Amino acid sequence: MADWRGWGAWLVLCLGMAGCDGDDPPPPEPSCEATASCEPAPGIPPDAGTPDAGVPDAGTPDGGGTPDGGGAPGEPDGGSVPPEDGGTAPQPGTPGQTLWLNHERQPLHDLAASVGTTQDGSSLYTASIQGSASSFGRAEGEASHFELRRYTPHGGLLWTRSFALRSSDPESPMDVSGTLAMSVSTTGRLYLMTDVRHGVVSMDTPSAPLSGLALSRFNPEGRGEWSLPLQGLNEMGMALVASRDDGAYVSVRASHPYSEALRCSPTENALYRISASGTVVWRQRISEPECGNFRAEAVSLATLPDGGVALGGSFFGTVRTAKGTFTAAVESPFLATFSAEGQMTWFNAFPSANGRVTSIGATAKGTLVAAGVMESGNLQWGSQTLRDARSFLLVAEATGTPRWVRSLGRSEKVVLAVEPAGRVVVSGLSRDYPHPSTGASDPAQNPQLFARRFNLEGRELWNRFFLRAGGPPTLFSEQVMSAAPSGEGNGDTLLFGHFSHLEDFGTGNLFPESTDTFLLKLGPGDAF
Repeated sequence: MADWRGWGAWLVLCLGMAGCDGDDPPPPEPSCEATASCEPAPGIPPDAGTPDAGVPDAGTPDGGGTPDGGGAPGEPDGGSVPPEDGGTAPQPGTPGQTLWLNHERQPLHDLAASVGTTQDGSSLYTASIQGSASSFGRAEGEASHFELRRYTPHGGLLWTRSFALRSSDPESPMDVSGTLAMSVSTTGRLYLMTDVRHGVVSMDTPSAPLSGLALSRFNPEGRGEWSLPLQGLNEMGMALVASRDDGAYVSVRASHPYSEALRCSPTENALYRISASGTVVWRQRISEPECGNFRAEAVSLATLPDGGVALGGSFFGTVRTAKGTFTAAVESPFLATFSAEGQMTWFNAFPSANGRVTSIGATAKGTLVAAGVMESGNLQWGSQTLRDARSFLLVAEATGTPRWVRSLGRSEKVVLAVEPAGRVVVSGLSRDYPHPSTGASDPAQNPQLFARRFNLEGRELWNRFFLRAGGPPTLFSEQVMSAAPSGEGNGDTLLFGHFSHLEDFGTGNLFPESTDTFLLKLGPGDAF
């Protein structure tokens, strides 16, 4: 995970659709993507080519031909974002306004993990870490606990469920640590993936206290139904998403025992499909076991309309997959999909870029949207090339065929909220704010939280900064961890994160106690 990449980037939630306790079928999904973005996008043929046709240097095993270098993405509305760098310049349109904000000042460190909502937006859920001894994206020490919360659409708290961590050694209460991720199913069940080391956590299910990687399911009222340990090998949870059949998908990194023949402990990356009753339907490798820390880690998952799942993350070294062998000298992004039956359907690699996909989402038609970060190199996507970008946003057809890619400027730790109709909000940290805050000499040394709305043609509709005062330029605690559509179909978006310095989210300055969580609901803006 490099390890705990971005201190918690794997805590990715991709929301299913939820109702109440009943099993009524969900309402039909919209038949068209966003009003200005109905598929196919103008001038772009959908589903061009077959899944295995091979996109040069973006999925062809071991170095297909090099595509044309040219082709910047389409101009944003009004040309208000510099096309040469994709920077986050303020937009002339009115950005999404702050509808409400929840913030609680608590001692120690509180860390956001995931936010989600039912399909109709009638209930909101969050998963977080409370009372950690550190702000490094994980629960640390027996004072910490996992927490689930349910809210009304207006931000009113309905209930809270807490799950305390206990150390294996009573003499060393600070040894226990843990991480979590949450997803919501179409029937309103909550899935919680926990990974506890040097201790246990009791999830209030019929199972014994859990240690290591496990998946637990809860009903809409937060009552535990079952828990499933995932410990065939020494496995570390990477990402979680509820499946369309009321089960779940889980991606893992697994370590094999030491091999005398290989003189190493090989690692592999795999994907689980879990049934609604808490049994393993299948476990398929994303990449074969390798030495040398070679890997293909999926840190974000999204369910597809046909019941399959999309994966985004990074690979390093030479990795063998069901779609060929891929090689990268540095950590490089990839996208892939699996069918509901467990077959890999396509794998697109970006070996010329040093970076990773950090968040993915899918529309009702299966169009994929992915965001990620880059440290160096070039990201080639169809006929377009991003050179030395800090972050990127791209769209692919359901078959893996490229649609477009664009730079997000000097942004980092980016996450996505993708509505079924195709509306997209990107959030994270940006170093493109044009005016330094007091005490800062350079915007590049003054990162600010932001949210940006795009349509499926790649046009930026608005950009919003949340200004911070004080604090070092390298911020481990300032982060939007999860973003999600409100579920109400009105363009509202939920942002869930944490902060450790004075911050203005549109309701005046907030002063955290240590590292505090925030839950923010943004309106659609006037370009919706």
